[in-house]
Amino acid sequence: MSIKFTKLSSIVFLTTIASLFPLKLWAQTTTKNEVTESEVTPVSVQQVFTDAFFRHSGNAFRNDGYIDQLNNIFGFNRFPEIQISKDGELVDILYQDSLKQQAERGVPMKTRDLGNPYDTSLRENPGYIGY
Repeated sequence: MSIKFTKLSSIVFLTTIASLFPLKLWAQTTTKNEVTESEVTPVSVQQVFTDAFFRHSGNAFRNDGYIDQLNNIFGFNRFPEIQISKDGELVDILYQDSLKQQAERGVPMKTRDLGNPYDTSLRENPGYIGY
């Protein structure tokens, strides 16, 4: 008694081929002919950190292609672990630089104390002389 696996083998073959070429959806982008200095908007600190975080390794939506899967296996561009460590180094450099810029602005940033069960804090007490 022989079992024919023609349907099963064709399903396995088709799913293998389909998994090698994932579908990508692209959003439409609008382009301007010329961008002048006045049209350029400043980039927020959050956006700079996000760009640094995904610079080398990218995100899951960018790294789902056939070439990216081969790169993850064979490491043509770099292995994912090295890409993530490079992103970590870049975020650390950016963090240290932002702390340095914040400290060099002159007047330190002051905020009120958190709520507590006491009536006043040492900073608000005029009789406190220490700095």
